[in-house]
Amino acid sequence: MRTYLLLGAMAAVSLQAQVQPQPKTQVFTLPNGLRVLLLEDHEHPLVRARLHLEIEAQDVPAGRQGLPQLALRMFACSDAGSLKAEELERFQEDAGIQLESWAAPGGLDWRLSVRSRDQDRALGLLADRILRSLFDPGMLEEQREACWQEEERRGDDALLRLRQGLNQAPEARPTFASLGAITWEELLGFRARVFRPDRALLVLHGDLGLEQAKRLVLLSLGSWTPQESRSGASTLESPARPQPQPAPAKPWPLWITTEAGAGGRVQAVAPRPAAVLPESAALLDLLVPGEPSLFPARAAAEPGCLVATEDARAGSDPALSRLLARLEAMRLRGFAQADLDRARAAWNAGRSLETLHPEARMDHTLQEALGRGVTPERMKTLSLERLNADLRLWLEPANLRTGGLRKAGSAEGPPVP
Repeated sequence: MRTYLLLGAMAAVSLQAQVQPQPKTQVFTLPNGLRVLLLEDHEHPLVRARLHLEIEAQDVPAGRQGLPQLALRMFACSDAGSLKAEELERFQEDAGIQLESWAAPGGLDWRLSVRSRDQDRALGLLADRILRSLFDPGMLEEQREACWQEEERRGDDALLRLRQGLNQAPEARPTFASLGAITWEELLGFRARVFRPDRALLVLHGDLGLEQAKRLVLLSLGSWTPQESRSGASTLESPARPQPQPAPAKPWPLWITTEAGAGGRVQAVAPRPAAVLPESAALLDLLVPGEPSLFPARAAAEPGCLVATEDARAGSDPALSRLLARLEAMRLRGFAQADLDRARAAWNAGRSLETLHPEARMDHTLQEALGRGVTPERMKTLSLERLNADLRLWLEPANLRTGGLRKAGSAEGPPVP
């Protein structure tokens, strides 16, 4: 009986989550072009903020991979106005303000979480980082080395090196040569191009109303102009250093040699093409990982891509060829209407629960504002023909990045230093 009551309670919560409408997103734009999306939630005295800056392909010059990561490191170690970097960190810790930043594909993001009573101080701290950070050319070499050390740590494990190599485009991976080629002027130029209010989106969630949010954002970020992207230290010159030329990207497949005795593995990564509908991508993320025809390969959905993995086994055909043959067979066969209906029901159930989580709501709101989000209305009208057309486009053989772990002495795949 207790089990039935528990199941009934869970079903009731799920049903309530599906029928209870979420507060409508409120949108306003500052005179400087900064777009703000507000999600009111007065259940807890907390405020969350996410600032997103779009990065376009032309913002990172050819051969300068790692420029966004290096810029973020310079922000983290820089003084802001009259405050030293260590004073900013101490102020943040004493006030209980959680502030994180990272370089994501296609953009730079800052996440802020704070008690609602400290929201003015927290947004002011974010504004200090964005608007008033003073880049010191004397820190450039130290942060350049820190970026490369981070890349080296990621490359210690052979499987991690393989996943990093395949899940990112070759031109997007920082290398020793590309980090070394970034000049002081290029760093300042990147900051001036990207750190602009008219290229930014700010998502707010929590215990504040519309008028309160307008006042808060105007006071903290209303003075943000493109001109303020210039560093106060921009007249200083960076230390002279040799400029290594970036090495050409290795073509697919990418083979990583492992130590003797380590197991072999092959992978195929399919980045999501821009032409694939967000709704198709959401359903294929559910359908492909569970497709039985791929066995013994394992499929997984990762941000922006589908990944298929198979352990290398003894046989007449190379493991990578077998994996690609299974993917191609699934691509050409497609899915049936029953598969579409099942995946759509699973997506609706998952979406109902995700909307109860603040971070998930903010992520959905941000993606929709960027034109990458999934809406229930478009999900209802998605046809089987469009789903299978997007599957064929996504798994087009020319779109696949392939490679694997090769045991020392194996005949499959040339070794990669």
